[in-house]
Amino acid sequence: MKKVERINDLLLFLADKNSFNLKELMERYQISKSTALRDIESLEEIGLPLYSELGRYGKYTILDTKIAAPILFTEGEMYALYFSLLTLNGYKSIPFDAESDTLEKKYRHVLPQKLQEKLTLMKQVIVLEQTNHSRASRHLKEIVQGIIHEAVFELVYSKEGKNKQSIVQFIQLTSKFGQWYAKIWNFETEQIRIIRCDKIKDLHLSKKNTAKSINELLSQIADLKKRSSDIPFSVTVNEKGSDIFTKESYPSMKMEPFQENYRISGSYDTSEVKFIAAYFIRFGESILSIEPEQLKVLVTRKLKSLLTHFETIQ
Repeated sequence: MKKVERINDLLLFLADKNSFNLKELMERYQISKSTALRDIESLEEIGLPLYSELGRYGKYTILDTKIAAPILFTEGEMYALYFSLLTLNGYKSIPFDAESDTLEKKYRHVLPQKLQEKLTLMKQVIVLEQTNHSRASRHLKEIVQGIIHEAVFELVYSKEGKNKQSIVQFIQLTSKFGQWYAKIWNFETEQIRIIRCDKIKDLHLSKKNTAKSINELLSQIADLKKRSSDIPFSVTVNEKGSDIFTKESYPSMKMEPFQENYRISGSYDTSEVKFIAAYFIRFGESILSIEPEQLKVLVTRKLKSLLTHFETIQ
């Protein structure tokens, strides 16, 4: 193992330790005592705070275990990390947005001048299309932290123009076409639901319910697609319909080629009939077929309601 590779592995090996000795390093990497001492000197040079104690194999204490150990990256890995930073610009809202703003500055500050120049060029030649929705998702950081720490929240959510309150625990955060969605456990209905994060009006910690294990909740996500109350649907659309789906769709839906057209499939339950009817009205004449018949009835009723509305307005 090359020295750079060994130092990288060593930093990861020591990340959760409070102390270590030379013998551990010699046995782990099959190196001599003198090589182990040189490796420790390298650790100190790159900023790992160590305190040494006398002895045959010398005990070393890591002074501040809360300090994240620096890792040595190859030039290719630097490019990959910087590209990841550039992709964040494609979102109107991101978790830890303030931290992301300072990350690039710190990232560049520690790099050699030639590499900084290459990254500047990289930013100029790679242009990523932005998919910015008009409404920002303002609680992404709290959601991510809530998932990690298994926290329970009191949630105020806008649905059909009205604010509704619920006690929830966040399970998963997903993004599609620049729009953020969250899978939640609703303690009142005892069900998993998907909500749009931009519709969250208020969010704060709650002590009204005991949090569930995040691993338990993640294991239940698969059952979300198998609810007995769900009604499966299949809608065939033409090329124009596929473009509409690409611009806006939802995690419970998927689209795949079907003969010379496209088929959108998924499921909905009885609480989502207004949403599903309004969604497919947007496709207009691009829809070629709808199954089941009751979904077609829902869309037709919604269209008649809209027609009545427009006939009555001035």
